[in-house]
Amino acid sequence: MAHVSTAERSIQFVEAAVRVIADQGVANATTRRIAEAANAPLASLHYCFRDKDSLFHAVFEHLTEGAVQAFASVEPERLSVTAEHYIRYSTDWIVQNPDYALAQLDLHLWMSRNRPESATELADGYFRAVAAILHRAAGPAVSEEGAMNLASVLSGAIDGIVTQWAAHRDSSRVDAYAETFCAGIPALCRHIELQFAA
Repeated sequence: MAHVSTAERSIQFVEAAVRVIADQGVANATTRRIAEAANAPLASLHYCFRDKDSLFHAVFEHLTEGAVQAFASVEPERLSVTAEHYIRYSTDWIVQNPDYALAQLDLHLWMSRNRPESATELADGYFRAVAAILHRAAGPAVSEEGAMNLASVLSGAIDGIVTQWAAHRDSSRVDAYAETFCAGIPALCRHIELQFAA
């Protein structure tokens, strides 16, 4: 059997945890189930992660990075165009990565109840990554606080769409929700530009 590095094994455990959380929920995501899903010994999970909390933290970071990575490479246009692109990119990502989307939402809710400091830290990191792109799009017209506010509102809409997707798994309904929300983005961005002028 070929040797698997600690870094590679850690990624296997993170990806297995995503599958288990999406399928059975955080409450049922035991280390034993995660090790079985990774087809790896339980002892190697404990070697890679000191406890389940550190594994869940790594899972949430992994999910957050994946959700923002492709959007981060977008060259910002006008604020409203960039905000609309974020919504459309995110809804496409949800439909294409349903396990990841459901695991991220379930894990965030679990962390909010059980590890609120970690939940706040990770969510703020995600908001800052989205806000940085929105701030580049807005240029000097909008303060950093305004970009952060807009990032929070847009991310809240995406969380709602994940919940809707979980309820019915109908991509046409998800597209309809995205269209409805995107129709209001120009007005939302005008408000941000007036309320949070730099």
